[in-house]
This record gives sequence, C-alpha cells and structure tokens, in this order.
Amino acid sequence: MYRAGVILSGCGNEDGTSIEEAIMTFLALDNLGVETLCLSLDKEQFEVFDHLAGRAMQMGQKRNILVESARLSPGRIKDIEDTAKDDFDLLILPGGKGVLKNLSTFMDEKIEFRVNSSVQNTIRQAYSDGKPIGATSTAIVVLAKALGSVSPNLKVSVAGQSQSVRAAIEKFGVSYSCEEEICIDRDNRVVTAPHLSEKSLNSMKDTIEVLVKKLVELVNR
Repeated sequence: MYRAGVILSGCGNEDGTSIEEAIMTFLALDNLGVETLCLSLDKEQFEVFDHLAGRAMQMGQKRNILVESARLSPGRIKDIEDTAKDDFDLLILPGGKGVLKNLSTFMDEKIEFRVNSSVQNTIRQAYSDGKPIGATSTAIVVLAKALGSVSPNLKVSVAGQSQSVRAAIEKFGVSYSCEEEICIDRDNRVVTAPHLSEKSLNSMKDTIEVLVKKLVELVNR
C-alpha cells in the first residue's frame, strides 16, 4: 500500500487549509487504497480568522497550526519536523489561504516571501527522491517557490490565476506555465490544479480525483 503525505496549514480556508480540498483529497486517496499521513507545523498561526464575520479576530487570539490541522486529519498526523524521508511515497499540498499565511512569509514579504524551512526541506527531499508531488490552488505558489531554484523546467498550472500570481510564479524560476486545469509535469513528477475554491463540490471532487490518480500513477514510473 502506498502512503501519501498531505501537508496541512490549519483548518479553514481563510486561516488554514481549505476543508473542502482536504476532505476531497482524503476521499480520493482512500478510493485508490492509499494511506494518508497528515503533516503540519507545530507553531502559532499567522492569524485567527472569524469565518462567520469575514474578518480576522482581535489581537491576542492564538491557535496552533498542528492542533488545528488535527481537526481535519482522518488518522495519523505528525509534526513535519519529525517526518522521515521514508514516511510517504507521494506528497500533496491542498490549497487554502492559510497555506500562504502559515507555511510562508507571504503576508509580510509578498513576492519576496520565503517558504517555512521545514516545509521547503520536505518538498525538496521528496523531489530529490523522485516522489510525485501535487498541489492545488494557493499551494501551487508555495510549491513553485520551494522548487523553482532546484527543479529544471518546472511546469505548473496557471489556469485562472491572476496576472500578479503568474508573475510571481515566473519569478521563482518556473520556466513554463501550463494553462490546462490539470497540469502534469512528468519530467519533474509534479501535478497541479488551481482555483478549486470557485468550483462546485462535485467539480472539485472530480478535479482532485484526477490529480490524485495521476500522482499515484507516477509513483512507479
């Protein structure tokens, strides 16, 4: 049985991982008989967001990314810093605005942002080991930043992305951007799909199922 490492950034689209994208990812993996191992950071979130009021909560509110991510985990979850290279066979980063807020310095540094070192090391180690890597929505930006300087001719999906996001991705060393909904970079073993939050649940489910299926197919290639 294969095992997928799924990097979570909390619980809830505005300050963590998109719940819909995470659940659809878990479901797609389960349908293919792939075990899930969730990974996250044991540190405070960038902010706590009130999803009902549509705004960040008052200063002083604190939540832990790993603790919040455990709300989503269907089983095992580990501190990403304690993850060994043999813990998973493929790696997936579901989207959500919290991916940029909690896994990087994007909110403070914008286009010059840095990816959290533990997250970047995990992504780069997986890439170095030839493990397939997938990302959706905002997580594509983090993936492109983490791999742009080490992955030759990296290709990621920019379908539906804004011009500013496209420019940022190109700045990270991505030499070719793919307009297809599901972008399969077989040379680098990377599969991406953007902007799932704007889709219906059924459409999101279909897209993630294809992405996960393509990643699993790449495991032994």
